[in-house]
Amino acid sequence: MKKFNNTFVKSILLVFTLSLSSMNFAEEAKTKVILPKGTNISINVDRNIASKSVQPEFQFGGVVDLDVLSDNKILIPAGTKVMGKVVSVKTAGRVAGQAEIVMVLTKIQKGDEYVTIQTEALAVQGEAQGKKTVRNVGVGAATGAAFNKGKGAGRGAATMGAATILAGDGNITIPKGYNLQFPTADSVNF
Repeated sequence: MKKFNNTFVKSILLVFTLSLSSMNFAEEAKTKVILPKGTNISINVDRNIASKSVQPEFQFGGVVDLDVLSDNKILIPAGTKVMGKVVSVKTAGRVAGQAEIVMVLTKIQKGDEYVTIQTEALAVQGEAQGKKTVRNVGVGAATGAAFNKGKGAGRGAATMGAATILAGDGNITIPKGYNLQFPTADSVNF
């Protein structure tokens, strides 16, 4: 009877060990996704960001609005939460000056936690000339980048050109829900 029990126990332990190993392997495979440098992340911001009222280090959040793909695999699904911060701010002067908000993404949600990321700085600028404000908004970095096999191409350029974010005094407000596009500055283990 002892020999049967030993063999039976060894078999159960072997099956249990193999099951744990395969679960660990599957879990590691899920966590070993790498976002290459230059991967574009398109988000909608979760609050207004105004050149007149925000300061550097102002924190904002957002939600990824288009799946981030690589080799036809979804690396980051739409709806994933992100965090970012304002790097610098300039307000438009009374007579002349150009409002500008420069920001980056700093974290992206993965499961129940956030992963630190680095993106290229994105500058949203209003243009002013003399006393007359030019009704134009410029966005640097990822404007118009292709997303989701081109389905989002030009989206940033069309969205960012909207004069509605430019106030009469030359200052800018990026409204809640506004689309911004950030390319990663380095590869990220996601």
